[in-house]
Amino acid sequence: MAEELFFAALFVVSFVSFWIVRGYYVRRSRDPNAPRTREERREAMRKEGWTGYVLVLLTPLEIILIILYVWNPSWIPWTVLPIPENLRWLGFVLILLSIPMAVWVHRTLGTHYSYALETEEAQKIVTAGPYSRVRHPLYSVHNLFNLGMIFLTANLPLTVFALLGVPLVYARIKREEVMMIEQFGKDYEDYMQQTGRIFPKLSEMMSKKK
Repeated sequence: MAEELFFAALFVVSFVSFWIVRGYYVRRSRDPNAPRTREERREAMRKEGWTGYVLVLLTPLEIILIILYVWNPSWIPWTVLPIPENLRWLGFVLILLSIPMAVWVHRTLGTHYSYALETEEAQKIVTAGPYSRVRHPLYSVHNLFNLGMIFLTANLPLTVFALLGVPLVYARIKREEVMMIEQFGKDYEDYMQQTGRIFPKLSEMMSKKK
């Protein structure tokens, strides 16, 4: 029991740290001279479609699952997965790695970040930093975080939650890429040929080494 409480405490610290960092850079990306109205945010959600609404619904569910886990990590025996201790420490390391990676992505994006799937007239294709190899590195960061969460918590409900998010992420990526092609046409299609969605393209990495 003491060991589970220790890992739960590690998860809380790393989870809070991750979202403090993300929240800080999200706020920095907003234009204080042109704050978005509630109607504009709703319109962005409407344009995105079902993926946006599902994300809104999943957020409180994740918080509830985390509260239940932290309140008593082994309150229901069948929720505890038989994950070895070394993998649980690996999960902690993965979450820690996701924090500087999130900083890198946000600093590269700057004001081009948007929580909703939308494009603007002043928008451009970001190809610097992590975007030189991966088109959606912020999703890569979240996948790394979720993998770390699975290992560290060894909690079945949180594991199921993380796995359910995988098809949602890919559905959202497809919608985002359609919007980017509509906005930038062949320029974005060429960028897609040079980069991977979540992971770098091995062929491109090998060709650049030659």
